Amino acid sequence: MRPRAIDIAAGSAQYRHRHAEPETGLAAMCREAFDQVMVVPLCAEPASFVDGYDGAVAGGGRLLVIAVINGRQTADDWVHSANAQCFRELATRFSLQEIGNGGWLGRDTRTTLLVVDRFTTSRRLPSRQGVGLARKIGADIALVLIAAGQVRSPFIAMMDADARLPDDYFDRIAELAPDCSAALFPFWHEPSGRPAVDRATALYEIRLRYFQRGLLWAHSPFAFHSMGSTMVLHALRYAQVRGVPARQAAEDFYLLDKLCKIRPIVRLHGAPIHIRSRVSDRVPFGTGAEAAKLAGSTPLELYHPDCFSAVREVTRTLGRLSRLSPDAHLTSLSEMGPLTRAFLKSHGAPAVWQKLREHAPNTLARLRHLHEWFDGFRTLKLMHAVRDQAAPSLGWREALHQAPFIDDLDDGDDDGECLTAARTRLLRAEQTQPRLVGPSLYR
Repeated sequence: MRPRAIDIAAGSAQYRHRHAEPETGLAAMCREAFDQVMVVPLCAEPASFVDGYDGAVAGGGRLLVIAVINGRQTADDWVHSANAQCFRELATRFSLQEIGNGGWLGRDTRTTLLVVDRFTTSRRLPSRQGVGLARKIGADIALVLIAAGQVRSPFIAMMDADARLPDDYFDRIAELAPDCSAALFPFWHEPSGRPAVDRATALYEIRLRYFQRGLLWAHSPFAFHSMGSTMVLHALRYAQVRGVPARQAAEDFYLLDKLCKIRPIVRLHGAPIHIRSRVSDRVPFGTGAEAAKLAGSTPLELYHPDCFSAVREVTRTLGRLSRLSPDAHLTSLSEMGPLTRAFLKSHGAPAVWQKLREHAPNTLARLRHLHEWFDGFRTLKLMHAVRDQAAPSLGWREALHQAPFIDDLDDGDDDGECLTAARTRLLRAEQTQPRLVGPSLYR
């Protein structure tokens, strides 16, 4: 067994024994060796999802795709019917053979497919869980295989069924250094041919990029996108944060929020993952759900730039606190705006900041601890407080015009259903951002 596999095996043993899902027993049935492993949650998806990976797979290497077909117990009948149809088509294409415990294994000319059954009546997901649990099941199986030395790469690729991979997808994963916790590919929503849906998805993409760029301007170490189909996770770091939160939505946000605190996240540059524009009601929020609203009568609104100014005020204060005397937190807090000050006091900032400073050995450690406290979730809560009490959201054109961190979109002209020009400039700007992000950089 290679040293890297031994390290992951030892470091992940407690998680695998205490917190991994029961389906990890399926790993023992996969007796082959693979170069890469990918996890795909499938809920009412077509079996043709695998066609989006052809260009990347053609580059060589042995790929195992772990597809977790899932439906909640309370899902509509059409979801269960679509899942059954997806399974039948995959069974034919990959000549699937049952291997026990809800698992089916098969191959086509390029890929080995492990299907995990969480869609039949007795195996459906609990009503309050969803894509997060499906991702966790697949990633736990991948972790076991990596720990056993059956997958060469220490990284778990997380994917969705609506994605088309760039041809060098696995080449870029192979170049990742093992000291990062995760990597994020750039993304681009491609048109579906339905103008209303394409425009709605393009608007939502602008919203995502606006939010990320605002956090970057605010000097937040959490200025990265949280999208499940762009994530690549280091297996050991995945185990150290106890896997994917078993949520119906936003599991990617909470997972990355934890991962970036233990090791930096890599923002990969280069060709993006192409995601199909579509609407969806399978999760309560996210791209598909928000696009559905925007395709209807709901206008796109963006956070007022003042929300990001509040975050910037806090991050600058944290930077000063890391360098100043132990009692400086009281003076720094008094110098902040009344709304931001009230928010921080309501979250116990004075006592927490003092304690964090006292236990940090140096300036960088203090800064890291302070940012770990003011993390992505608390950042979002501050922005919501500013939005609700002082700076309501703006229409997207007005927000882009007022934002001090958007200076290359002219007036945000709507060039049709795809808003191609605006999205292209925002994506191009992201390609120039620093590759590493996260509070764990402060060491």
